[in-house]
Amino acid sequence: MKTVVRLICFLTLTTVIRANSYADSLFLEANHFYSNQYYSEAADLYDQLINQGYGHINLYYNLGNAYYQQGHLGNAIWAYEKGLELNPRDSDLKFNLTVANARIVDRVRVPEPFFLLKWYGALKQSFSPSQWLMAISSVLLGSAVLSTVAKLWQNRLSKILVTVSSAGLMLVILFSAVFADIYFDISDTEAGVVIAHEGRVYAAPSKSSNLLFVVHEGTKAEISSRQYPWIEIELIDGKKGWLDSNLLRPL
Repeated sequence: MKTVVRLICFLTLTTVIRANSYADSLFLEANHFYSNQYYSEAADLYDQLINQGYGHINLYYNLGNAYYQQGHLGNAIWAYEKGLELNPRDSDLKFNLTVANARIVDRVRVPEPFFLLKWYGALKQSFSPSQWLMAISSVLLGSAVLSTVAKLWQNRLSKILVTVSSAGLMLVILFSAVFADIYFDISDTEAGVVIAHEGRVYAAPSKSSNLLFVVHEGTKAEISSRQYPWIEIELIDGKKGWLDSNLLRPL
């Protein structure tokens, strides 16, 4: 478990929270608490920043570590997952999430998917939605520039430029299809992480209904529907039922 606080995130967060000096001091204070092993106080301040609308990879990383050090597995996994939404390639977040997931009581072993599906899943998770949009825009702009230059230069080089531009447009179509798939996944699916030590899941949104099963801290579940103060969840193995909404932190 990598637990070193990312003090450098103050520099990277400055562009986001420069207008709010209170948020600056809050973040520095949280880092100070973390460095001195006051993990509960650090987590409270990091959460305050998040509740105020600030979000950054290193902020989620520090929050996850602060929760993990306290043994709050569910909140730690939630923070690492939120950080990876911003940058799926962050090696520290991925490592810490793997370590935290290994401690989940309700771990379910899913059969390995067909290698093409596994490759496609890895491709989708290689970038965040905003990074996919940036890649699409960059390739599209590059293709447009090459196409324009090719029209101005009527020589052998222009044919090469046209070919490269056409390849770029094909890449844009491919990237756009992947982005659309990611977008529909995000819009159609709402998920969360169990943050209580254990949660009782019932057949109906009532404690008087049949108890179906118990979920433990750190378990990730999809949210099917809501009926305050209950939510219907579905686990990766297909189990489904109603859980107190206070026991699950939405992603």
